Amino acid sequence: MQINSTVSFTGKKPPKEPKIKNRGLVAAGYMSSIMTGAATTAAAVLNNSEKKIELDSYDVVQIKKGIQDGLKNSGLYDKGVRVYRMKEINQQTFLKRVFSEVQNLFNAETNGDIETTIKSAADNVFSYGKKDKKALNAIKDVLDTFLNKNSKINTRINEVFQDNQDTVSAIKDGLVDIAAKTAGLKYKLGMAVNYFPSTNKIIAPDKSLQASIFHEMGHALNNNGGSLMKMLQRIKPVAMVLPGIILGAALLNKRKVNDEQLPTDSKFQRLKDGIKRNAGKLTALAFAPMLVEEGAASLRGGKIAKDLFKLGKLSTVIEDGKLSKELLNKVRLANITKFAGYAVLAAGTVAATKLAIKIKDKLQARYEAKQEEKYQAKLEKYNQKMAVKEAKKVKKA
Repeated sequence: MQINSTVSFTGKKPPKEPKIKNRGLVAAGYMSSIMTGAATTAAAVLNNSEKKIELDSYDVVQIKKGIQDGLKNSGLYDKGVRVYRMKEINQQTFLKRVFSEVQNLFNAETNGDIETTIKSAADNVFSYGKKDKKALNAIKDVLDTFLNKNSKINTRINEVFQDNQDTVSAIKDGLVDIAAKTAGLKYKLGMAVNYFPSTNKIIAPDKSLQASIFHEMGHALNNNGGSLMKMLQRIKPVAMVLPGIILGAALLNKRKVNDEQLPTDSKFQRLKDGIKRNAGKLTALAFAPMLVEEGAASLRGGKIAKDLFKLGKLSTVIEDGKLSKELLNKVRLANITKFAGYAVLAAGTVAATKLAIKIKDKLQARYEAKQEEKYQAKLEKYNQKMAVKEAKKVKKA
């Protein structure tokens, strides 16, 4: 039945069956965003839980030695994998510096020296030193690779500045420099460790999150190993897009999960119904490549660490030539929490998708029931009037 609350009834003609409208989109979307946001937050907490793992300066030194040996023993060093670190700055110090530079900008505006002060402020806020040069250049290489792969961006820039290629080059260099310095802040603030497949480099803070580097080395092994893992790594970004598409398609479908399929339904309608009925499974399937690749990275990174500890190549000071079991467990914990973060994100998104569809269907059913009630009331009035007219005709006859 098609439902529309705007249908009018004059009494002269039978009331039309109203057209179906989509109801519950806002409520379902809101609930989905809350649950997905909670899952994302929980995943971020797990991914950054290594910050709560206490590592003293001696542990950091030992892990750094292990990372260098691990690169060589695993063959990653020969394949060009390197670890570059950013010298860390205190977050409070950074915020004070930003606040101070903002004040300088306001003062500069009144003095008419705004352009020079903006450049100076940017340099002072970012404050990348000589020790950060390799890591910063590695980030720039990632951005350059992205720009080169996206020919449409280059074509558009060239069209705008076709008469001055020097300007094009300067614009690109400037954009890449600003973007690289902005991206580098999360490493300087000790907030992340990442492996970049396009350049075969690992970027990390100088002291924080050192145990997580083994997980990133696992990613490097995946990228430099068999074609299956490399393919899974390439399609991982799809996992961040597909769940939203699946949920959107399910919510925009006015049919409910339990509605029967009609013989008159088009192939497209059957496809939409299939997506909605299996939205939870499809969302889980979308996350599968990411979970497999992340799990493999944790396992392979953990194996690098375990082999190093067994061989005792991290230190010659500790008895038996091995590091303590405690430090090995910390590295293992970092690998486990990395994978657990993605697993929580996937599970939370699947649960959010299922709940959103249930809410949407419940509100849709309630709306359709009200519209059906209105329609039946109009139909009953019409039938009563027709019955009265028929009775009058019979009486006259």
